[in-house]
Amino acid sequence: MNVTNAMKMSIRMKASDDPIDLRAMEEAGGRYVDIKYPKFEFPSEAHQMKYNRIRKELRGGEGSSES
Repeated sequence: MNVTNAMKMSIRMKASDDPIDLRAMEEAGGRYVDIKYPKFEFPSEAHQMKYNRIRKELRGGEGSSES
């Protein structure tokens, strides 16, 4: 196994078809993986954290029930 490949661990999470989630995923540098159970994939944990922050902002902040 190549050392550089071992260091390139991607982060995957369950995908959503919500337009806000898709926009946040794209802005954070993620990609949609179309497999049997679709996933969002991010190059690193930092990208996933950015996705969560953007998603929260787009939804109107913490505890917002707006969609």
